[in-house]
Amino acid sequence: MKVLFLFAVFHCLVPMNSGDIPPGIRNTICLLQRGTCRLFFCHFGEKRAEICSDPWNRCCLSKALVEKEEKLAKGNRTKT
Repeated sequence: MKVLFLFAVFHCLVPMNSGDIPPGIRNTICLLQRGTCRLFFCHFGEKRAEICSDPWNRCCLSKALVEKEEKLAKGNRTKT
């Protein structure tokens, strides 16, 4: 009985999702940014970005792509 009570308390206290974005959408956003969802850590040469839909997963973006996009954005700002 005690185990059932603890499970009910745990289930009520831990939210399943944040509610701001539907499940699975964060994974899609990561893929659209040409990233991959990885558990805990990114590989060497990857920059950690936002969280993915699954718990503990992070979106890992290639540093080369991120730097390239920053250069393009910086170039567009100076032209306008």
